[in-house]
This record gives sequence, C-alpha cells and structure tokens, in this order.
Amino acid sequence: VAAEYAERLAPAIERVWVSGIEEIRTALRGWIHELAHLEGDWRPAHFELSFGLPDSDRPEALLPDDFRLRGRIDLVEADTARRRLRVTDHKTGKPPDRLPRWIGNGELLQPVLYGLAAEQLLGAPVDSGVLFYATQRGEYRRVEIRLDHDARLRAALVLRTIEDALQQGFLPAAPRPGACEYCDYRPVCGPYEERRVQHKDQDLLDPLV
Repeated sequence: VAAEYAERLAPAIERVWVSGIEEIRTALRGWIHELAHLEGDWRPAHFELSFGLPDSDRPEALLPDDFRLRGRIDLVEADTARRRLRVTDHKTGKPPDRLPRWIGNGELLQPVLYGLAAEQLLGAPVDSGVLFYATQRGEYRRVEIRLDHDARLRAALVLRTIEDALQQGFLPAAPRPGACEYCDYRPVCGPYEERRVQHKDQDLLDPLV
C-alpha cells in the first residue's frame, strides 16, 4: 500500500515520506501487540459498525427518551459466554491528563453514547466503552468507562442539555478554562473566547457548566 501511494503521490521529500510510513508501521505493530495480550474472553464481532449513515444498512439508533443517534463504532467486541458487548473508539492523539470517569466534562461522549447505541442495535447489554489511544504517541493506553447507572444518567443529562440549547437557540462558545489552548478550532474563533464568555448570561450557562 505504501509503495502504491508513493507512486501515486510522488512525495517531494522521500526521507519525510519514509519516516511517516515507518511511524505508521511501528504504531500498527504496537497496536497488534497490545490486542494480542488483552485479557478476558472478548472477541471482535463488528468493525466500523455504521448506523443511520448513507453507507449503512442499519437504521439510526433510538436511545432512551427518543433521542436518535447516527454514527460509526470502530470496534464492537463480544463475550459470548456472558452474552455481553464492549465498544471501542480508537484515538490517534494523546490521552487527556485527567482521565474521564464517565463523559470527560462532555468532551468524550463516544464510549457512553456508542455503548447505548450498540445495546439498542444489537440487542445485548454493553459492559463498557473503551477509548483506545492506539499509537506510540498515545502509549497504547486504554481508558475503560463502565456503562453503569451513573454513566447512563450523565448521558441523559448531556442529551437533554443539548436539546434545551437547540430549542432556546442559545449556542454559546463557552470553553472550560484552558481548553482553547488545545482546540483545533482556535484559528476560527480566535484566542479570546474565554474572555468573551464572561460577558454572557451566567444563569443560562449554568446547565452547560
């Protein structure tokens, strides 16, 4: 595959291209090594499980309280003995300094929401959702979030908060302290969102906080 794309793209600096390919190859080997040493009876059941998308043969997922979700789950594993599922979302960046317990201040929703979607679509209970930082940069770290009662309550709270904001038409940029420093959209918003949010109605921001 690398040779095919090198021929197609004709990279200007071969050394940079070769270095990038080796980085991908190293990450892939590390990922396979980690998968081979996972404990438990989990086995891959679905890769790239899409639902509600144009290229999907599955409908959108209907979550509790009639919320609808479309998306694509990177990996669904099954423990056939216990008839349980586990969902995994692969990440290429670094894990956050403060690991999430449930939804990571609303910034890491995939493990919980995709877990709820998999339960509805596949008809089996989901034990947990996993954020797998599957590269050297991410140190192949796995962050497992149990889909317990508290996680389900927080998912419902997030969805209701989003719904209320849409109904009110109140969609402020209200970053937590320091978030803008690492945000990909800073070139769009500029560096002053944290300062501007101080002038907004704090009562309206309370549900988001």
